[in-house]
Amino acid sequence: MKNSTFPKNRRQFLIYMVAGTAGTVALGWLFPNLVKSQETELETLCSLFPYNSRCRNYLPGVQAIDNQGNPIDPPSLLAKAVPGIPVELEGLSKPTYLIITEKHQIAPYGIRPVCTHLGCTVDWKSERNRFVCPCHGSEYDAMGRVEKGPAKRPLPLVTVVVKQNQIRLVDRQPGVDPRGSRSSN
Repeated sequence: MKNSTFPKNRRQFLIYMVAGTAGTVALGWLFPNLVKSQETELETLCSLFPYNSRCRNYLPGVQAIDNQGNPIDPPSLLAKAVPGIPVELEGLSKPTYLIITEKHQIAPYGIRPVCTHLGCTVDWKSERNRFVCPCHGSEYDAMGRVEKGPAKRPLPLVTVVVKQNQIRLVDRQPGVDPRGSRSSN
């Protein structure tokens, strides 16, 4: 029993090869986004895996600055920061709060002060040791977890990378939520 679709001679084989190649090229030209590259964008790779060897000299995101527009020096910040008290800084479209750990290090995440109830900007109230929403009274602890509603979800996070004596802010959730649950991007 012979397969009737297989080329019977060299000429048919070459016709199949040329037609197949031309068809593939035509599909690639007509639908360029049909097949996406497997190569991960460097910003994505380095924000999810900052210690990857390809990210050694790459500085992701934007540099953190103070409210006067000066770059923040990590050793100077750590010298005057108190562990557990969020430190406000600029760099992204809205202010971000850095977290200083009990080991006196900058945490790999920062808190975006945007209430998850209706999007109001929350303020850090040091006398209450909480973020407080001025619109509807939601309260969040120093890690951004809900302490009092009406908000039901914690404050959003950003990725913080300390590299080459700079603090870099990446407008992306960390790969793992330090508050105990997986982040959703």
